[in-house]
Amino acid sequence: MSFLLYFSERWHRGAALLILTFFCAAMGVTAPKTAWALSLSEEKELGEKILQQIREKLPLIEDGEILTYVQSVGNRVSKQVGTTSYQHNFFVVDQPVPNAFAVPGGNIFIYRGLIEMMSSEGELASILAHELAHIQARHIHRRLEESKILNVATIAGLVAGILLGGSSPEVSRAVVMGSMAGAKSFELKYSRENEEEADQLGFRYLCAAGYPPDDMANIMQKMAQGNWSTSSKIPSYLSTHPALGERVQYLRDLASQQRKKTGSKVSSSGNQGDFPIMQAALIAEYGDPRVALDRFEGDAQKGKTVALYGLGRFYLRQGKVKEAIPLLQQAARQDSASPFILSTLGSAYIEEGRLMEARRVLETALLLEPSASIVHFRLAMVLQEMGQKDAALEHLQQIKDLSPMFPEIDYNLGVLYGQLNRLGLAHYHLGRYYQQKQDWELAFFHYEKARVLLKESPDKLQELDKTLKEVEKKKKKAHWESYRK
Repeated sequence: MSFLLYFSERWHRGAALLILTFFCAAMGVTAPKTAWALSLSEEKELGEKILQQIREKLPLIEDGEILTYVQSVGNRVSKQVGTTSYQHNFFVVDQPVPNAFAVPGGNIFIYRGLIEMMSSEGELASILAHELAHIQARHIHRRLEESKILNVATIAGLVAGILLGGSSPEVSRAVVMGSMAGAKSFELKYSRENEEEADQLGFRYLCAAGYPPDDMANIMQKMAQGNWSTSSKIPSYLSTHPALGERVQYLRDLASQQRKKTGSKVSSSGNQGDFPIMQAALIAEYGDPRVALDRFEGDAQKGKTVALYGLGRFYLRQGKVKEAIPLLQQAARQDSASPFILSTLGSAYIEEGRLMEARRVLETALLLEPSASIVHFRLAMVLQEMGQKDAALEHLQQIKDLSPMFPEIDYNLGVLYGQLNRLGLAHYHLGRYYQQKQDWELAFFHYEKARVLLKESPDKLQELDKTLKEVEKKKKKAHWESYRK
């Protein structure tokens, strides 16, 4: 089930074609008449372009703890893939719908609404494993090779239909079907064989990563049992997919076989680690404020750790740092092994200007989890404020690869490099930051400066020349759209 997932058959086709549109826009394709295939390098390049366009269309969560956690789970699973040419990045979309999808180049997107309905880290790992399998098997690439591409006008109509879906599903479906009416027969959506391959590969990755084998079937069954027909934005693909019940059943069979094979009796209801904490952060920071308050307030009064943390995060969202800190301190005392809680407490201390206390809890968090990216980031901010710029830079350099998910890394790298008088790299990272923020004027300015200052780095110059052309196009387009308004 590609979690291009929850669309009806007609919408599912439209969603897949949205990805195809990104391909065409990125490649400058105007009116191709035959199928074309992507090389691996082209696929990666397109993945970057797709990410840029998705940033323009979807609200992405940039919360440090949440992204660090999801990336850590994704990394645990992706290590089981074996040798791969992809760098896998995991993004969380700030929308309350149950959805997830993968795009060429290694990027995976999971929606807040899907995480909120989960019960365990293993269920999260199951979805990420399934999408990793689609990428590793290059399913979209293979479907493109098998298909003929429609003309641009038809594709544009399909994209318009999808974009209109947020305000009027009826209009959107009409646009989609109107566009399809004049088109040749076309199939890009994942086939049943693609889905079964992704299920089986993903299941293998999941088990190899040490997660309970039942968790993949558990989350799919939850999605199958949900009533998604009430969604005004995305009609349910699940309600019309005839094979879903079979797939849940054979995943149950696979889990049973796995238990017999390994003798494992691991249950998904076992140790959840920081999953409930991450879920509480998601609800407290991005959910309906009234719902979040009702969810956490009563249990916090009973001293329950997750509720204490959730209410503390909620108060931080409200700007009530003084009220948040005692709750986070109590949660940290009750769960002293949680780097997630310690990271948030460190953040609250930073807001209060309590830098020594922030440094202490963040260094403790790194002892518990040396790869915790957000802790490296926050400790870098503390060290920078204390004047220890070289030490701060070391922490940021360890996590710079995560900047596509967390743009603040690039911003702070730019500031630090500037303070250390390494101006070429300072402008380069600030350009990356503003590019991700779609501030094309500032992105172009900083990239131009970097282009002059990094002229003795041939590889970087080649990258900058290419990026400058793309950013300049975006800048001109933004000027034109502003003029038209």
